[in-house]
This record gives sequence, C-alpha cells and structure tokens, in this order.
Amino acid sequence: MPDEAVLRAKAREAIRTGKLPSRRPDRTWGGPGVGAPCSVCGAPIRQDQLELEAQFAHDGSNPGLDKFHIHVRCFAVWELERRTDGGTEHR
Repeated sequence: MPDEAVLRAKAREAIRTGKLPSRRPDRTWGGPGVGAPCSVCGAPIRQDQLELEAQFAHDGSNPGLDKFHIHVRCFAVWELERRTDGGTEHR
C-alpha cells in the first residue's frame, strides 16, 4: 500500500473529481474485504483485509444508496482530507 503522502494525494483527487463525496457518509459498515477496488487507492480489498463500506443517501428524490468500498487506512486518510482543503465540509 502507498505511503501516507501518496494516499492523501489520491484522496484529494478522488474528492476533487467527484469519485468520492466530500461529506460524511450516512452509514458505514465494516468487515472483511470483498475484492472490490478501494475508492481511494484503487487496489482490491482482499478477504484477509478489513474494509469499510461508506454509504451515501442519494440527493433529491432518488431512493437508494451510493456505496464505496475503502481500506480502513484509506478511509482514515479520506476523512482527514475531506475536512481540510481537499474537501468542502469545513467551509
């Protein structure tokens, strides 16, 4: 897995491009990886790794949730970046 500086840059890019929202998830679930690519670093999350699934309610009248699979470490970096200049939540 990349070092923290690389992960922070990837998290900022995911927020900037809209790949990941810059707001808090509506729900999070944790558990063993399901093989999906991490929404921050892009590496698959293996079954022997823990993942967090971040879920966001659709805006407007759309029912359902947007779901993102994220390594635990990548999730922590994304949370840090979305609260700084990488995201907009603090504004």
